[in-house]
Amino acid sequence: MKAGKSSFLNAAFFGRNLLPKADTPMTAALTKIVYAPKARAEVVFYSADDWAGIEQRAREYPQRYAGEEQRLIAESKTSPFAPPRQPSREEVNRCIPESIKSSLELVEKAREHRLDVRNYLGKTEVLENVEGAENLARALHEYVGSGGRFTAITKMTVLHVDDLRLEGLEIIDTPGFNDPVVSRGQITRGFLGQCDVIFLLSAVSQFLTSSDMAVLREQLPEAGIDDKAVFLVGSQRDIALRQDRGIATTASKLAERVPPEQRTAARASAMMQLPDKKLTEQANLTLDAQINQPGQDGKTRRILGAVRQTAPRFVSGWAWLVAEQFADLADDDRYQLDQLCTATGYPFEPDSLRRLSNIPPLREEILSQRERKQQLIAGKERALIEGVRNGTRERLEQIASSLQERGERIRNGDIGALEKTEQDMLKRMSGGRARLEDVFDGQVVKARQQFSRLETNIREQAQKCSRIEVVREKTVESYQVDTSWFGGLFGHDWETRYRNVVTVYASAQDAIEQVQSFALQTTKSLQEAIIDCVDLDELRSKVGVAAMSLFDTGSADFDADLMLAEVNKSLRHITIPDVSFGRKDYSQEIIKTFGSDRVDEDEIKGLKKAQHEAVAAIIADLEAEVARKIKAIETSLDATGKTFVENMTRDIQQSLTQLRADIANQEQAIRQIAAARQAVDEALAAL
Repeated sequence: MKAGKSSFLNAAFFGRNLLPKADTPMTAALTKIVYAPKARAEVVFYSADDWAGIEQRAREYPQRYAGEEQRLIAESKTSPFAPPRQPSREEVNRCIPESIKSSLELVEKAREHRLDVRNYLGKTEVLENVEGAENLARALHEYVGSGGRFTAITKMTVLHVDDLRLEGLEIIDTPGFNDPVVSRGQITRGFLGQCDVIFLLSAVSQFLTSSDMAVLREQLPEAGIDDKAVFLVGSQRDIALRQDRGIATTASKLAERVPPEQRTAARASAMMQLPDKKLTEQANLTLDAQINQPGQDGKTRRILGAVRQTAPRFVSGWAWLVAEQFADLADDDRYQLDQLCTATGYPFEPDSLRRLSNIPPLREEILSQRERKQQLIAGKERALIEGVRNGTRERLEQIASSLQERGERIRNGDIGALEKTEQDMLKRMSGGRARLEDVFDGQVVKARQQFSRLETNIREQAQKCSRIEVVREKTVESYQVDTSWFGGLFGHDWETRYRNVVTVYASAQDAIEQVQSFALQTTKSLQEAIIDCVDLDELRSKVGVAAMSLFDTGSADFDADLMLAEVNKSLRHITIPDVSFGRKDYSQEIIKTFGSDRVDEDEIKGLKKAQHEAVAAIIADLEAEVARKIKAIETSLDATGKTFVENMTRDIQQSLTQLRADIANQEQAIRQIAAARQAVDEALAAL
């Protein structure tokens, strides 16, 4: 919140002011930035449901304000004779949920611009014919900039920037506060779940406040957090130098330890290192305190533990941008630079400003993460290619062996013996039908047992995914009481006192994440159950053994290799229905019911009910799908069992008929096999 995210992104990735600043964190839009040969932007407005939720929460503001105001007035009276104290608007607003205040702000800004909101809701506007990134920034101002006409109703933007430095990168800029719209918060979490690198920005002037901790917990998805590169970034590093004059004094004393000609550089270096050391210690203490806080919920502990793994970085996007535009600074930037030089007693110029920014080393880390991912993908590609190559080599070797065996049969075969083999085969296959059908019946029984276990396992998973973690956030609140004598007859003495306030809430996003996770897990379990209930390799093996047992394999006249090859050819036709399950979004009811992410204590019961209903819907749909799959598999196996003997008999007859024809035209058949064998050998050599 107010951490200079736009300045950081502009400095770290663009080197110029590309992203406009929003009015406040509450009006900041979710932004996705990608490379494109030609600049353009897509602006996505809120949906009708989104805006209805925003308006509903805005209407709650007057009642909440009046209630909190009366509470503060009542608390300020220490005796029946003491007059009430009227709290300021700022004091009252601190007690109102962020989602209600931000919703009111959005509605008021839309009214301020006399915007007919209904004409835009649910639509996407494309800004094309924009020449270059600089013009793109100007075009976007109306949609996401401070005072922009459409800023209040912009849900997210996708920027296609013609900057080659972005090629291979995809940047997601989150709103950065407790999002008043759950559907946008869901998009944010989805993006964060896919990200490889996450930067958590906190302004050094208020480094890692309780609101920062809340944002980390509410926006970061727990899933996959250990696989990401997570950087805690203290932004606005220059402010630390401006506000803490003691840093310059300490730096001067440290510089006295080096030769005079080195003192200026040593002093500058010390000024930049001292606040970093202090802030790093502060970050570690804050994170450790949060992680080890009694009663801390498990998700927060795991996320903060991942953040604690790397040392924080401290940057100043402003310093980098000022260095880049040093010869043509705006009045505000010139004033801030003068303040920095005065506070530190150091004449900052472009080179020293770039060092102060600390942007180059952080940018190198960003690019190293991209290189790491590219190496990971390249390794997976190599493994995939090698797997395909090995599979191809194995299949080609099987074909070569089959061609070799067929050539020998054609050279040494006897048409009369083959006809006798065919007659014996038809007789034995007909008599062994029941034995083969029993194999398929046994597989049906196994499938029923497997799906029965699946239903039990899914209900156990449902219990784990139906829990909502309740967060207890502790803050210190100030209030004033009248301590004067005789009801203030001789004047009023107001005393500021402090108390610990515990806010109990749950996250709608957590509930949505659990529902989606449960849907994903159950779908995966269904797919695995279908694969496991009919192990095609095992089924084919059992059918093959049963089929081969019908023949007199001990007879000198029996060609086992020939018959096994024909049986295997028939076995490859045994299949089961495709594995599939719908992609229904079971979290929509939660999104409609709870417009904002934070769910107050009195609404937690309703959130649990909505989550339970979503999980129950998944179970109901899954059980119906299981019933359909069992029926489809039973029908498939039953039909395959009944027709397998006829199909295999036909396959073997056709093969033997072709073999007799090849023997009769031996010379031509041998030439064809030799040509095929040469093609296979060439393919093997190419691997």
